[in-house]
Amino acid sequence: MKLSELAKKLEGELKGDGNLQIQGVRDLELIRVTNPEAEPQRGFLYFVESKKNFNAHPESKNCDALLTTSALAGNFTNAIVVPEPQARLAFIRLLELFEKIPAPVVAEKGGAYIAPGAHVDASAIVMHGAVILSGASVGAHSVIHPNAVIEQDVKIGAHTVIHPNVVVKHGCTIGDHCIIHSATVIGADGFGFFDKDGVRYKIPQIGNVIVGNHVEMGASVTVDRATIEATTIGDYTKFDDQVHVGHNCQVGKYVYIAGNTVLAGSVVVEDNVTLGGQTAISGKVLLRKGSLVMGMSAMAADAEPGTMYFGIPARPAREMHKINGSLVYVPELLKRVTAIEEKLGITKTSP
Repeated sequence: MKLSELAKKLEGELKGDGNLQIQGVRDLELIRVTNPEAEPQRGFLYFVESKKNFNAHPESKNCDALLTTSALAGNFTNAIVVPEPQARLAFIRLLELFEKIPAPVVAEKGGAYIAPGAHVDASAIVMHGAVILSGASVGAHSVIHPNAVIEQDVKIGAHTVIHPNVVVKHGCTIGDHCIIHSATVIGADGFGFFDKDGVRYKIPQIGNVIVGNHVEMGASVTVDRATIEATTIGDYTKFDDQVHVGHNCQVGKYVYIAGNTVLAGSVVVEDNVTLGGQTAISGKVLLRKGSLVMGMSAMAADAEPGTMYFGIPARPAREMHKINGSLVYVPELLKRVTAIEEKLGITKTSP
């Protein structure tokens, strides 16, 4: 594609040679990772969105072409120039232009199992090896990939994509425009048991999972059904890979949850909350609107609105910075205390 054509599609200003042929998009970050002495590849477009980004990658001056902002355009010969507030959105549109997704293929007769009583919209695509059980419904233009299992009475909305080996358990609901990546399980039993007189009883999990619209779940996510009513996931919420949501959790809208994060049962996550990678949230904790828990933290108490937390157990970030900053003085303070005790003749009772 010509640089001028790309500029038009991205609604950006063309600088330099509009006839330059662009084969695709490359990442400046990877140049130094793979070979610190390497030069940018010819015929590819790179993205520089900030002065910090430019200063970190002076080799960007040698790129054939860049997508960049008005403030940085003077550093480059060939560029698509967009206003700084629009730079990241233009980059997203650029990636969409070069994204290559294989076209789904409808299963041949007998290639998928659709049980009597299931309803699949005529415009939906069900691929080879998929299983859709009785009472389930699949909405318009949705795609069910190979070996996905949609159990009894599941409802899947329109324009939703269910990737290979996903299992949606009975009675669960997934909204419109959702993306559920491979090996995710929605609606498995919650972790409910009761011990009495040496016998361990399994508590029936009779609820379901309700997923809103425009939700994306990464690979190997698990969302457990509620014990009685519904585990819920709000609109526009995004999960990274290997996130676990326990039974009865209520997750709001516009929530981000990074990889390997675990929500114990009955956690409430209000709208616009962000959870960093490898965070753990204790059962029945309330994370109020706009709060943020940094990666590798453990939240054992409720979070205040719009507040950042980190640590184990997590505390407000400012408080935790002071605590961590003081820890470096502990060894020296122990020496001083020991010296004072020796002068006073105090005998230690513990090591």
